Amino acid sequence: MSKDLVSEKIDKFVNKKATLFTDEYTIYSRINEHDKIKNHFTVNHSQKEYANGNVHVNTCENRHSLLRPFLRMFRGISKKYLSGYIMIKQYIINYKEDAPDKILQTILKL
Repeated sequence: MSKDLVSEKIDKFVNKKATLFTDEYTIYSRINEHDKIKNHFTVNHSQKEYANGNVHVNTCENRHSLLRPFLRMFRGISKKYLSGYIMIKQYIINYKEDAPDKILQTILKL
């Protein structure tokens, strides 16, 4: 039996016990079985629930809403290079820096 995609991503990107916030999408149904997940909280979008106290997935949805216009300015990109474009946008969001010369300097230092 092969692991599902979500478990593979948890294995790859989660270093310690984590709390996970998701919507009710069925792909997350077995998440509680994973040993790296300490707590799993959901919001039920189909019942028009978008937040329940501190439980929400708005951060993820917000990042996606920022990524699409960023990618649109390149007028189409190859899947081969998508991760590179996403890393640039991630840098812009994390460091509040969108000056191309400073981004390029940082990339060249790496």
